[in-house]
Amino acid sequence: MSEPNEPDALKTLGERIEQARRAHEGPRRAVEGGTDPSAGAAMGLGFRIGLELVVAVFVGFGIGWAIDHWLGTKPWGLLVFLFLGIGAGLTNVYRVVKGMGMGVGYKAPGPRDEKSGWDED
Repeated sequence: MSEPNEPDALKTLGERIEQARRAHEGPRRAVEGGTDPSAGAAMGLGFRIGLELVVAVFVGFGIGWAIDHWLGTKPWGLLVFLFLGIGAGLTNVYRVVKGMGMGVGYKAPGPRDEKSGWDED
């Protein structure tokens, strides 16, 4: 049968599997409470996208209402600036999603013009 000095095969297999899991996870570590940090980052990005859209619509609404109140052009200023606010909000959301994974304000380098040696920025 088995000799008493031999290590248990299942025990060593379990230890090797656990070592492989830890090595595969790499720098991703759970924070206190057992939550994954990437889930917090994704939730932060979702809140940012929602806030960018809502704020742009409210600013457009506020500017339109103020212009209507000031010039007496009800409801045209409100409608125009409401749609401008919606457009600005959607543009902001597009910019955030397009630049996902980059720092705020970072712009990916564009193609380089080989003739002049300058970037097209």
